[in-house]
This record gives sequence, structure tokens and C-alpha cells, in this order.
Amino acid sequence: MNMRHRVLQTMAVTAIATATTLSAPSLATANTARPGSGTPAFQECQGATVDKTAPVIARASVLIKAPAEKIWNLHTDINAWDTWIPEITPSQKKTPGPLRPGSVFEWSPQGMEVTSTVTHVQRDRCLAWAAPVDGIDGVHLWTFEKVKGGVLATTEESWAGAPVEADIPGNQAALESGLVDWVNRLKTTAETKDHCTVHRGE
Repeated sequence: MNMRHRVLQTMAVTAIATATTLSAPSLATANTARPGSGTPAFQECQGATVDKTAPVIARASVLIKAPAEKIWNLHTDINAWDTWIPEITPSQKKTPGPLRPGSVFEWSPQGMEVTSTVTHVQRDRCLAWAAPVDGIDGVHLWTFEKVKGGVLATTEESWAGAPVEADIPGNQAALESGLVDWVNRLKTTAETKDHCTVHRGE
């Protein structure tokens, strides 16, 4: 595997064991996230969206049967990501306190070092961050919507840049796989009754 594909798979947080821990009805699905032909509009966080012109855009959603606050605390406790998604750690918040616009965090998917900056946040509702790495401009957005039976968690991400354009189909597949893995891990962990977030580094 060359460095270009390693970086792209790194950002995608490729699945390793999720399929063995989730039953079929609970699995999230992914798509290209481009509106049209029945596909919902782009997700938004305080008016912010992913890069709508990017060559690769993907989305994954899953219904989580857990309180919104628990899901939010789990998702935003970056220093504790290693307890449920170790493939993208070590991870560490560099800006103390709750996540807010301008907050910086570092994470290490597949051993690569990525520095991301939060751009938009609304507690229990949505979070967006920029994730540039090695010529790739990544924009990652999460939304959490209270619905009947739980919370609909949706993650949407765009990739742009020369390394992405070199293999759009392959990068699309990698991103979709990674997003599905992430939301499914969030669902599984949030629905585990005895799980509690540690809130490290607050």
C-alpha cells in the first residue's frame, strides 16, 4: 500500500471488528451523500456543511437507543476515544474545556498524526471540524436528531485534493466504510448500559 492510500484509509477509520459485534438490523448504511434521487439534503451544523464540491462525500446514519446527552458526552470525550475506537488513537484535546469553535484536538488513525480544529458546535445537536492532512482537505460533520425510539446519529464527510482525485472510486469506498464503522461503534458503546464516559483531560 502506498502512502497516498494509507493516508486516505487512515482518515476513513477503516473497520476491523464491527461486523462481528453488531446484528444485521442495527448496522448503519452509507451513501455518497449528494442530494437528489431520494437522497436527503446535506447535513448542517449552524449553517455549516461539508464541502459540497468535493469529489468524495459520504454519509452514514444509525438509530441509537440511548439518551442524547450520553451519546454526546461519549462522542465528544476525545481523550477517551481509545476505550471504544482504538484504531484512531491516541487522541487528545489540546484546548481545555468543552469543545467549541477553535478547539484543537490531535488523533492518530492507523498511526498517522492528524490535527483537527472544531469549526461549529451545538451541544447535543451537532459538531463540525476541519481535518487537513497530507494534501487532503477533510471536513467532518456530525448531527444528532431526537426521533421516535432514540437519537438518529449521522456523520457526513468530504474529501478534496489531488490525492483524492487520483482514485475517486477507491476513496469513496474507503470513506463510506470508515463512517459506517464509526457510527456503529458509537451505537454499540452508547447502548451498553454499564458504559460511562470518563471525560479525561477536562
